Amino acid sequence: MLSTREAKIKIRSINNTKQITKAMEMVSASKMRRSQQVALGSRFYCEKALQILGNLSEHTDYNLHPLLKRRPVNKVGLLVIASDKGLCGGLNANVLKKAQKFLEALPVGRQGERADVIAVGKRARDFFLWRKINIAESFIGFGDSIKIEEMLPIADSLIKWYQEQKYDSVTAVYTKFFSTLKQEAVVRQILPINIESIKEIVAGILPERGRYSDLKQSRHHNYEYLYEPSSESVLNNLLPDLFRIQIYHMILESNASEHSARMVAMRNASDSAQKLIEELTLYFNKARQSAITKEISEITAGAEALQ
Repeated sequence: MLSTREAKIKIRSINNTKQITKAMEMVSASKMRRSQQVALGSRFYCEKALQILGNLSEHTDYNLHPLLKRRPVNKVGLLVIASDKGLCGGLNANVLKKAQKFLEALPVGRQGERADVIAVGKRARDFFLWRKINIAESFIGFGDSIKIEEMLPIADSLIKWYQEQKYDSVTAVYTKFFSTLKQEAVVRQILPINIESIKEIVAGILPERGRYSDLKQSRHHNYEYLYEPSSESVLNNLLPDLFRIQIYHMILESNASEHSARMVAMRNASDSAQKLIEELTLYFNKARQSAITKEISEITAGAEALQ
């Protein structure tokens, strides 16, 4: 049983924790909205680039491009996007479990020496280092906000390794942002480039629910294009850019999911703290009332004894 003094100290301590979690909730909400706004900023470019790519398919055999060409899979690169920080519920655990499950499902002999991990975020890096799984490269510092030029080393390294045939296939595991209350760890092959996968990324830039969900898609017009110097040259520049945009939005979605999950986790922590404060306050009031009643009884008994 707690004394009234101990209950009072505990109420004060929990109230201080509640103030911290409330502040973290507000910060995470702001960062989540910022990630969505940055993603929306490049949506128009993505849609137009895909439209040009569709028109290009009528003039050239773009399946001959090195980033589209498929070959027998001997070695796999696994891009795992997690967060640098914790306190975001089960977000990182879900991503890392998906990645580990993918590695375990590889054919015998492909796991380990025939599969490398490209880790984005400290949580992903530490998870695979502890399990002694080979990490080809790790990238950290993308937790709060990121500009597209900051993630170019990731995309350009993947393009280089695929063209050099270091990897015959590259798969990404990241958290897809659906809404503030819904995020899901997904596995998606990104190399060789799948046009339908890029279209899905662009379509998913708008969340299903929330502030930006009611924005209309841009209008599409059919024009006849003249390509200078050639359609193949345009394709050589367009495909890497689309791949970079794809990686960029995966990181943005993971960031928005992280901040959303942390906001919800901090809100739940604040609610739990408030509930605990109410219970302790009730206990404190009952204990104090009991002590006062006991003192009054003792005074009354003493007065009666004197009479």
